[in-house]
Amino acid sequence: NKLKGRQLSLPKPTYAAIGSQNRYYIQFADGKSEWVGCESMTRTLNGSSKEIASVAFGEDWDAYFIVYKDGGWKSNGNMPHGLNDVISRRQRRGDLSCVSLGPDGEYYILAKNGRSWWGGMSTKAIKHVNKYKDRLTYLDFGDGGTYLFRYS
Repeated sequence: NKLKGRQLSLPKPTYAAIGSQNRYYIQFADGKSEWVGCESMTRTLNGSSKEIASVAFGEDWDAYFIVYKDGGWKSNGNMPHGLNDVISRRQRRGDLSCVSLGPDGEYYILAKNGRSWWGGMSTKAIKHVNKYKDRLTYLDFGDGGTYLFRYS
């Protein structure tokens, strides 16, 4: 509804992220943004002047993962175990391009060097995505085990 019927004279949206529980983040061409999320997310976004690369919403109301354009990131709440494992193995490096989270523990991580990791999906979905693993450029998740990916 934030975009439906938006006046043409207002700055156009340049990025949008949606999550379960009516959460969202929208960034506009003038650099301003609007969102609905937990208080911690509001404090994080209001307390930083860094440009946003991606915003992902997790299973719980207070779960989010923000990636900044400089590769840094901030997360909050209950993250999927696999995502936490990758972040720990990589020594919490600040070289990310984006992170996607699904409503049922799914995750996708893309580093600036092009390496990516994913999990929390059904075996069938993982087998399907693995066919494109060397060409995968983005992966996102919806309800009921649905997913969308882009590859080159």
